[in-house]
Amino acid sequence: MDKKNLSEQEWVYNYLQNRANPLPLVLGTKGTWGINDSKAIILVAFTLPDIAIIRDMHNVTKNPIREMRYKNIVYYAVNIVAKNQVEYVIDYWKE
Repeated sequence: MDKKNLSEQEWVYNYLQNRANPLPLVLGTKGTWGINDSKAIILVAFTLPDIAIIRDMHNVTKNPIREMRYKNIVYYAVNIVAKNQVEYVIDYWKE
């Protein structure tokens, strides 16, 4: 039986289980996450200041912040879908 791909919300929810102090995340660091069949990176944090800082670190300050609610959690996310921005983040994490 094929394994179902997790949604962003499911992945974050699973990540938070049994973690007292979760760190911000970069999903799809190698461009493996997809949005509308294009490579994407999703920045995730658990406070507004953290998502603002991680967005600045990855040079995507104009990308909007999404407030996400899923089950009993709230988190903040920023999509990076522009090809040049995705490639920038991939190169950033290669080092």
